[in-house]
Parts: sequence; C-alpha cells; structure tokens
Amino acid sequence: MAESPERGSKENVPEAASKEAAGPEQAVKEKPKAKEKKAKDEEKGRPSVGAALIAAAKPAPRYAPTYRLEPKNPMKQERLEIVVKSEMNKNYADDYTFHPKYSLHMAAQVAEDIKARIKLLNFDRYRYIVLITVGEYLMQGLYSMANFLWDAEKDGYVNYTIETPNYFAVCTVFYIYFD
Repeated sequence: MAESPERGSKENVPEAASKEAAGPEQAVKEKPKAKEKKAKDEEKGRPSVGAALIAAAKPAPRYAPTYRLEPKNPMKQERLEIVVKSEMNKNYADDYTFHPKYSLHMAAQVAEDIKARIKLLNFDRYRYIVLITVGEYLMQGLYSMANFLWDAEKDGYVNYTIETPNYFAVCTVFYIYFD
C-alpha cells in the first residue's frame, strides 16, 4: 500500500516541520549571510570555494614523450661515494656520542643533507632513497636486508659504514632510474 501524503514517512516529518517553522522570510535571510561570508573570506585572503573549483578544473599540461632511453647526464657511482663519505665523516666524527633521542633527528637531517647534495650533481631521471641506521654497541646483533626489483644496468646502491667502539652508523643510498 502506498502511504498517503497526510501520514508521510518518519524521515519527511522533520523536514516538513522545519520548512513550516522557517517560513519564506528565513530562506531570504540566509542568502545574504552566504554572500557576507564569501566577502569576508576574500578580504582575509582566503579563496572562495568557487575559486578553488575553477583552479582545480584547469587541466594539467601534457608533454610530448621524448623517446630517450638513456639519461643525458648518466649516474657516476664514484661521485655518489664521495658525497656519502664526506657527509658521514663530517657528522659522525670522533666527537659524536650516541643518544637515542637526538640520534634519530640527526640521522634524518644527515639523510636530507646527503639527498640534497646528490641532487645538486644533476643526474637526470634518477630518484634517490637515503637510508641511515645508527645504533649503540650493547652486546646485540643487527641483521638488515632489502629487496628491490630493478634494472641491474641503471639502478644500484652505495653503502658506507662507520664503526667505533661505542656506536655504528650505516648509510645506504639507492639510486633508481626513472624514465
């Protein structure tokens, strides 16, 4: 059986009540409030929702494929080794002491410094992953392994280790060709 309009479903009852309570005057008052809010947002330097939609609707530029298979500036592993050794020796010298809290932040900073210096070498079409592990010698062992699927001719890694009686620091830089 179909319900009569008088009964209505439970969902329609609150809507009908709110429409009657609001009346036509309330609907007219809501529109200027929206315009005022939009004007305030524009005054504060915030873009309106409409401006964000227009900006998102612009298509991204498309570039023609180059059909190049080899990089213009090929990777030189020796130059990477020099960068890694110099940064690691500079930051983890004899005056370094291991501390669990500070070593985490220092390792992150050194990894970013190494990545920035490698990017300055301008090896085009390569992506880099810098992994630094720092630990304190306390009668424990450490085994680490990484597996990747890569092109053996173009991809590779550089590894450098610093060991002292108190701590160890291992830096591994993976370079992956991205065409």
